[in-house]
This record gives sequence, C-alpha cells and structure tokens, in this order.
Amino acid sequence: MKKTALLAAVAAAFVATPAFAGGHVGVSYGNTDASGTDGDTWQVEGAWGGTSGALGFQLDAGVGNTDAGSAGDIDDYTIAGHLYWHNDNWNVGGVIATTNLDGGGASNVDETVYGVEGSINLAPNAVLLGSYTVGQTEFLVDLDSWNFDVGLNYYFTDNFRVSGNVGTGNLDAGGGADFDTTTWGINAEWQLSSTPVSFTAGYSSLDADTFGDFDTFKVGVRWNWGGTLRDRDNTTPFETQSGLYQRVYGLQ
Repeated sequence: MKKTALLAAVAAAFVATPAFAGGHVGVSYGNTDASGTDGDTWQVEGAWGGTSGALGFQLDAGVGNTDAGSAGDIDDYTIAGHLYWHNDNWNVGGVIATTNLDGGGASNVDETVYGVEGSINLAPNAVLLGSYTVGQTEFLVDLDSWNFDVGLNYYFTDNFRVSGNVGTGNLDAGGGADFDTTTWGINAEWQLSSTPVSFTAGYSSLDADTFGDFDTFKVGVRWNWGGTLRDRDNTTPFETQSGLYQRVYGLQ
C-alpha cells in the first residue's frame, strides 16, 4: 500500500496543471524461451506523463497473464512512477517500480526496484537513455539486484522509431550465491499517420549465468495520444524494463 500511495502522489502533484501530456494504452503478446521451456504472455499496459515547467512525471502500469507450461498460469502486475527534471535537450530523475507475479498458493513473487535514470538528445533524430537501479525480490529467498542499462532511440520519422538497449547487473541470493546478468534487446514502433494507432515488435534477452537464459519475442498494438510518436515519447520518455521479472517475461 505504501508503494502504491507513493506512486499515486507522484501523479497527484501534476494532475491539475500539466503543461503538456501524452501517453498510450495497448495490448501485447510475448513468447519467452526459458532455457528450452516456452511461456506465453498477454498484457494490457499503458503509460501517461507530462511536464510542468522544469519538472516532468510519468506513470506506467500493466496487468497480464503468463502461461508458463508445467509451472501453470501466472498473473502479472506492474506499476512504476517517474519524477524528473526536464528541458528541451535532457531529462534526469528517479524511478520506483513494483512487480507482482501471482501463481497461486506459495508461488507469489513481489519485487521492488528504484533508481536513477535519464535521457539526452544526441542529434535531432537520436536519443540516448541510461539508468541505474537496485531492487529486492521476495520469493522463497530474498534476491538483491542491481542493473545498469543504456539504450538508444532512433527516429527515422516522427512516427517510426527503432530502439536498442544493453545492460549488465547482478543477482545476490546471499550465502555466496550470486549471478551476473546480461540483458539486451531491439524493438521498433510505427504509428499510422491517419490515426493514433501504433504497432510494436521486439526481441529481448536475459542471460543470468546458471540461473538461466530467457529470450522473448513480443508484438503489440497501442492507442496513443499527445501527437506523433515522437511527441508521445517526449512526454513518456522512459520505457526501461526495470525489474528482474519484467526482463524475464518482457513485461512493461
């Protein structure tokens, strides 16, 4: 409840008078190859954000379901809040995010992640992004994690973007049991010129040493508001998969 209240407070500070706001709501399907075992994930997700003077905010949320084969069905819930300083060339601020996976019974996972993030315009069509996050996962044993990620968005047009990202991190289960992690991904989004509907496709990979490899192919469709795809991204600039299980199943 405290985490939800904090995220709500971020939004409440700007609901009345955002100078410019935009966002999206969408549905996606992803297939994850988890070391030879397939998992299928459907998710409804969205983001909303805006700026007021030198301050900006963004809220993300998603709800979905993963068919994890022999592990059964898992309900997925994500929510994140971002608060940042803003000008025409860069954004820098903080993020707090929480993910819950509910597989019924004892198969319940709670994860909280927080950190710093930013973006800078390298060129008229290129935006560099970066984040450093730390987190804790509660499931059987507590897992402490950290991740450093960088990404690049390139806009071939204001309605067509291709993005790439790479990251490194660590999972620490205590007692000397820790795993180095590597993540990378590539995705694209194209918005129609006649209506604010966009289509997404992407591939992401998480390599967690002996913990396992997770490769996800994902497609989706979104309804956008706030102008072109580039305009929407200016008001919701952060799309990092902050948490471990966001990376495992390609969740937003």
